[in-house]
Amino acid sequence: MRTIALALSLAALAALVVTRSPAPAAAQAASAIRLENPWARRAPAQGGHGGANGAAYVTIRNDGVEGDALVAAASDAAARVELHETVKDGDVMKMRRVEAIDLKPGESRVFKPGGEHMMMFDLKQPLKEGDLVKLTLVFEKAGPIEIEGTVEPIAATGPHGMDHQPTSDEKMGGHEHMQHD
Repeated sequence: MRTIALALSLAALAALVVTRSPAPAAAQAASAIRLENPWARRAPAQGGHGGANGAAYVTIRNDGVEGDALVAAASDAAARVELHETVKDGDVMKMRRVEAIDLKPGESRVFKPGGEHMMMFDLKQPLKEGDLVKLTLVFEKAGPIEIEGTVEPIAATGPHGMDHQPTSDEKMGGHEHMQHD
């Protein structure tokens, strides 16, 4: 019975990968996805290692003429990373997982506290202010793109002491762009 359940789970995972798989390497080279100002919030300290969660933010810009979609994210720092959005349900703000985040040509999406973000679950060790955290963002057409961002304090609302997540039009004195061509 376990073997059948495992086989069905693997078949479902394979179907998901086929329907939302990244483009081949040749298409990645033509990608116009730009990732700017990546950062993460450190997680509250908990007894021992692991178990804590964190959040990561970035500004994603599609400078291309075709749409794309962020379909997954991963980090060696966490057991899993999910794409999330924050929505208002009555008087309550709720985070919910989304399968993909679409990017129209010329569009920028600003991942920020209280909005779209990447939830990092079951951190392998607590994130510490000033450390760097690596993430891999997987796009439907552009494929995987690796970024590295600083870990900011729990109460931070933007990277490097800023009070918000910068948009594509703002400059941060040398920290503003990570581009994938």
